[in-house]
Amino acid sequence: MDLTLLHYQALWIMCASVCITLAGDFYAILGVEKSASAKEIRKAFKKLAISTHPDKNTDDPEAHNKFLIITRAYEVLKDEELRKKYDLHGEEGLSEDFNRGRQYESWQYYQQNFGIYDDDQEIITLSKSDFEVSVDGTDDIWFINFYSTHCSHCHDLAPTWREMARELEGVIRVGAVNCEDDWALCRMQGIHSYPSLVLYPGRDEYRGDRSKDALVKHAMRSLRTSHDKLTTGNFKRRVTEDTSGQPWLITFCGDDGDCLEDKTCLKLAAMLDGLVKVGTIDCLKSGDLCTKLGHQHSTYLYTDADHVGKQGLEISSLVAQDILSTVLHQLPEVTLLDTDTFQNLLDGMKGEREAAWLVHFVDSDDFHDVELRKLPAMLEGIQVGRVNCRELTDQCRTLHVKKFPTFMTFKESGGAEIFYGRATAHDIAAFAQDSVITPLTSLDPSDFPDRVVLSREPWFVDFFAPWCPPCMRLLPEFRKAAKRIGEQVNFGTVDCTVHGNLCSTYNVRSYPTTIFYNQTVPHQFSGHHSASALIEFIKDTLDPPVLSLTPDTFYQMVGDREQGEMWLVDFFAPWCGPCRQLAPEWRELAKMMKKNALSVRVAHVDCQAHHDLCQPEGVSSYPTIRLYPIGYQGTDYYVAYNSWQRDAGSLQAWVYEYLPSKVETLTWNAFGAEVLDSDIPWIVDFYAPWCGHCQVFKPEFEKVAETLDGKVKAGKVDCDRFQRLCSQAGIQAYPSVRFYPGSKGPNNRQNPHGLDINSQNADEILSFIRSHAKNMRHDEL
Repeated sequence: MDLTLLHYQALWIMCASVCITLAGDFYAILGVEKSASAKEIRKAFKKLAISTHPDKNTDDPEAHNKFLIITRAYEVLKDEELRKKYDLHGEEGLSEDFNRGRQYESWQYYQQNFGIYDDDQEIITLSKSDFEVSVDGTDDIWFINFYSTHCSHCHDLAPTWREMARELEGVIRVGAVNCEDDWALCRMQGIHSYPSLVLYPGRDEYRGDRSKDALVKHAMRSLRTSHDKLTTGNFKRRVTEDTSGQPWLITFCGDDGDCLEDKTCLKLAAMLDGLVKVGTIDCLKSGDLCTKLGHQHSTYLYTDADHVGKQGLEISSLVAQDILSTVLHQLPEVTLLDTDTFQNLLDGMKGEREAAWLVHFVDSDDFHDVELRKLPAMLEGIQVGRVNCRELTDQCRTLHVKKFPTFMTFKESGGAEIFYGRATAHDIAAFAQDSVITPLTSLDPSDFPDRVVLSREPWFVDFFAPWCPPCMRLLPEFRKAAKRIGEQVNFGTVDCTVHGNLCSTYNVRSYPTTIFYNQTVPHQFSGHHSASALIEFIKDTLDPPVLSLTPDTFYQMVGDREQGEMWLVDFFAPWCGPCRQLAPEWRELAKMMKKNALSVRVAHVDCQAHHDLCQPEGVSSYPTIRLYPIGYQGTDYYVAYNSWQRDAGSLQAWVYEYLPSKVETLTWNAFGAEVLDSDIPWIVDFYAPWCGHCQVFKPEFEKVAETLDGKVKAGKVDCDRFQRLCSQAGIQAYPSVRFYPGSKGPNNRQNPHGLDINSQNADEILSFIRSHAKNMRHDEL
């Protein structure tokens, strides 16, 4: 490459670096709050991109560099992992990701192509975290458009997709995913072309005609509800004997006047599912029924089954959304709570209540959202109320309610929990039904330190921010864990956007930070964001598989260890990121080693607390992993672990290299004489030293050898060293396991291919060998 070009590139990078460093806070650059959602960040960037683009500022020589700064800020904040690094460490934490934000599109692209559906109210723009919670985490029906901003067909479809979304508003959920921004999500969903139209939860890809009518028809087929086609024969059973107490919406279809189409009735049945029953009567076929009910055409709403044909509200519109609005306006408004009723709810915060409540907090007298009138009917067994914080200011301040609207459940068992999802009736109702049976509560400064940190009972606390995508993905898993073991451990959440000072006091610098307080000692969780991993962390903390060493116990237990004992020690610091990543793998390794017949002890040393131990032992970086082998005394001789692979499987394979083995190392001559010519059965592992799977399999093979000791011999062949031997045995992949049942007599050598065991699981291998014992002379198997 031309040296001049290299110098130019280096200068450009240095210049860009300086410009970006001087640019200031990324949130301030885009003009958004730190709590901004991904959609808010995208919209702010689009506005800036249109006004500050170099194409529109040709007179400004710094326009290019200024736009690089804006693009860099957007590239970081739109990516949840980079955003977390930036929030935690600032720009210093992004040094490995500096390449992002050096390129940008034309002005026309940002004006016409960027964020196609961000301004459409009926279409929900989904990010990866939204998708996992709202789509994967529910059984709701979604029709989702996976698109690319560079795809002309996607832009051609956009007007039709909007029309379809408007027609299906309230019937199903219509979404859009920008695969340019969320390529990882699109790849996980198997998207290979644009636009891809997929119906969930079945994940059925639509490949038909892309007209509005065809799309609507396809989506309607997925509806699980239906309307009642009422006749003279079934009217008594379906309506007269109906004990649900729900209102009825009935359309009468005769010669004169209008009635609703079947498609409209089906939409209304989906929109009003669980609230209002929808029926149709064909007055040409059931004229006597229509005469009895007093109508030959039009549509009527009845308050319940007893009033059908007596007192009804006539509805003139034929449009589903208009009818929905009319029906909802007839449902009773949510009850406004007075001071005494609300104070009783507050009095039960640390105790018990007579009933569970869902409370809607507003700051205005004229709040009217008719969709929320669905809630009382949707929440059987849960009382629903509304609080005007302008009137009950002190009580709202006690609960730290500052954002409106806010929804909160008050549980019979005491405590309360805040809703952070979309403010739709279905989402709120699903949350409330789940919340009242989940032993999890929202915490505030009044709970710290006495109730939580200093409690003799264990507490698991999730410090989070509602705008943080990883937080919103963890929260459902945190709730699942609370349901499963909430009787043994208290679960709580702290909203750090509301309680910033509290989070700072407890050194919470990134979100989510999840801490288990056990007997006043904090243990920070650093594993996978899944309910099973959270529960395993709790169990491991309550019953630690890893022994914590102090200077006294280190020299006593490791230095003076018994002759047949091995020690594995992790020297760590609590503030060290790689140490936190290693912690769950180290606990898993400890549990693996407990199953070993040999004495292998797994421990760790906190070098921040025990600097007087780590410094004399020469520990200068974290984590430092050392193996103190069998047959030695003292702490001077050890083996250091230097591999970057710090998962439990790799660590276990490394440990087995220093344990006594029942597996013999076979050479060319030994393989022929001791295996092929012998009447003793053998099991052989053919491996390569560089093969990662071989290293992981090694402990499993050791288990097999240990179990079969004295009955079947175990051996291993290094196929890098003995390539001809492995070729003769037909080895084509590593590791390969072969079983040799034994020669049947002199001059009767076994086939070097043996019997292939297509498994790398110890139990399955043992089962294979035992199943072949019937054909062998070794009945002891």
